[in-house]
Amino acid sequence: MDPLNLIQLAITYGLTIKRVIDVAVSNEDLISKLKEEAAPVASLLETLGSKLFPKAAPALHIAAGAIGAFDPSVTRWLQQSLNALLSPSPNLTVDGIYGPLTRAAVLRVQTQLGLTVDGFAGVLTRAAIDAAMGKLSQSKPATVET
Repeated sequence: MDPLNLIQLAITYGLTIKRVIDVAVSNEDLISKLKEEAAPVASLLETLGSKLFPKAAPALHIAAGAIGAFDPSVTRWLQQSLNALLSPSPNLTVDGIYGPLTRAAVLRVQTQLGLTVDGFAGVLTRAAIDAAMGKLSQSKPATVET
């Protein structure tokens, strides 16, 4: 596809994709809504997801492509969480870019948490990370300021 067409599609559907990501309650819900509300880019998201997350189930590639490319706020949270949870810390740059170092850290945390190991931080992986972060914050002693 022509790069100009790709840019135009990203501009046209970017806000829609982000809104759908924000309201979806599951990976399946996200995929369904993307196919409905951003149909012209669904196949592009699927291709992107398969390239970014080759170990993810093909059924998840649309969701993975959307989250990997259009949700930097979740990716920043993910990077911060991975830096805190993993030992040794992957020392990820918290930049919102779901690159190869973030994927490698997600693979590590998925292994550590007993999840499907595919590098895609979908709904289940993010929920498990959130729960682990909650346990981590409860186990740290509170500091008293003087």
